[in-house]
Amino acid sequence: MQLTQPMRFQPHRSVRARGCVVLALALLTGACDAGTEDSGIPGVPHPVTEPARPGATSAPATPDTPPEEPEPTPSFSQNGKTRVLYYGDAEVDATPADDGVLTTVTVHNDTDKTVNYSVDISVGDGVDWVASSTFRISGVPAHGVKSQTDTVGGTHLGPVPQQPKIYVDRFGTY
Repeated sequence: MQLTQPMRFQPHRSVRARGCVVLALALLTGACDAGTEDSGIPGVPHPVTEPARPGATSAPATPDTPPEEPEPTPSFSQNGKTRVLYYGDAEVDATPADDGVLTTVTVHNDTDKTVNYSVDISVGDGVDWVASSTFRISGVPAHGVKSQTDTVGGTHLGPVPQQPKIYVDRFGTY
């Protein structure tokens, strides 16, 4: 016993269905590629995007991570022959000496726990005399201050600068 009739072939319906599928795929593919530079459609303008603002972060801060702090603004002072750089929680003193630049890095720990600091500095004359050093200041107590002193550079680089310029290349904790 047969309850349904066999389906007859109707060519106009299959062509229409294939056309709809092709059209839908073309629209979907075009919509996905429209915002990219490689959409492959010559003469079709691409949307103009605003360039990222300087200092803008790529992702908003999540509750797990604190917002990124802005870069400290350096300020300088002069105390006799000693040039002093203030940079965030660090202070760098550079005094010309016979054998190089006597450099003291002082860090101020404003946290509630003991912290280790790593400070990369460069001292130079602003032209061609440049010397770098890393100061690792460990065990700075909570709300405490600690310093480390070293001679940076030397006469092997040429005459020691009498008004040294100070640069903080990196300031971090470990």
